[in-house]
Amino acid sequence: MGDVALLAPVVQAFTRQYPDARLTLVTRPRFAVFFQQFPNLEVVGVDFDGAYQGFAGLLRLFTELRQQPVDLVVDLHQNLRSMVLKSLFRLTGVSAVTLDKGRADKKALTRKHTKIRRALPHSVARYAYTFQKAGLTVRPDARFRFGSFAPAESELTAFLAKQTLIPEAPWLGIAPFAQHPQKMWPFDRFDPLLDKLLTTRPIQIFLFGGGLAEIAQLDALQRRFPQTIRVAGQLSMAAELALIQQLNGMVCMDSGNMHLAALSGVPVLSIWGATHTDAGFGPWGQGPEAVLEVSTDQLSCRPCSVFGNKPCWRGDLACLNDIPASAVAERVLGLLSRPH
Repeated sequence: MGDVALLAPVVQAFTRQYPDARLTLVTRPRFAVFFQQFPNLEVVGVDFDGAYQGFAGLLRLFTELRQQPVDLVVDLHQNLRSMVLKSLFRLTGVSAVTLDKGRADKKALTRKHTKIRRALPHSVARYAYTFQKAGLTVRPDARFRFGSFAPAESELTAFLAKQTLIPEAPWLGIAPFAQHPQKMWPFDRFDPLLDKLLTTRPIQIFLFGGGLAEIAQLDALQRRFPQTIRVAGQLSMAAELALIQQLNGMVCMDSGNMHLAALSGVPVLSIWGATHTDAGFGPWGQGPEAVLEVSTDQLSCRPCSVFGNKPCWRGDLACLNDIPASAVAERVLGLLSRPH
């Protein structure tokens, strides 16, 4: 989800630079909401687990996409499906360009020994460079913001009307989860974190996540802190984004929710473990103040993975376990004190 959302600043730049061009974006249906604000853009939502599954499904998709003229294919995913589609278009004489993921540089950054530490291009910059390879110059704006999600406002208003909101309190989102455990701060730390925050000042806290297991954990946290509100599983993607736009801050991991908050202009405090912003996945448009991590001087094994999907070499996940709740609370309170 985060990788798809990060394409939004590039699409915005493209539609502004080339207002007469027609752009067709192929992605999963639920991600279409990220791009509804842009002109001259058609989003083709594809269910790769259903009607468009396997090679036969890709042939069907290729046939449908060819019903309108295609001059160029820009492969911004570089996986097996996109490679097949790209090859089919090339067989018909359509040129194509492909994303450079910088795999060799990322491997050097994350290997166990003799790491080569340097900040690699951000994913947004890599997307923009892929267009540039085709002679299409795009300059994504670091101040990018999602547009309004007006169709979802009634859904969000109805949801908020059912809640008991704390008057005059800043709104803080908390998204404790990520795709892999090596990117998640220990969940039991959220008890002392919330205790510290809520005894310091009034704060309206919204809990974000997804999936039955995550919702069960959030429900348990809400029972201990009844003044929190679980958002996970209760709103559409558009309504969640409309709510995120109203937050004063978001506490999150290196995760999709981090990207959604940053692209909404919300100040982020992202907690990093096995991964590192040098790999190019940091919150777009935000600086070091948006990151909380154990220094690589203190833990030279960081980062040990690009995506956080590899087991900890040390076996103790010190990169996450060594971050105390008090440090997170201090940073959150500082974040909420800033004007937004």
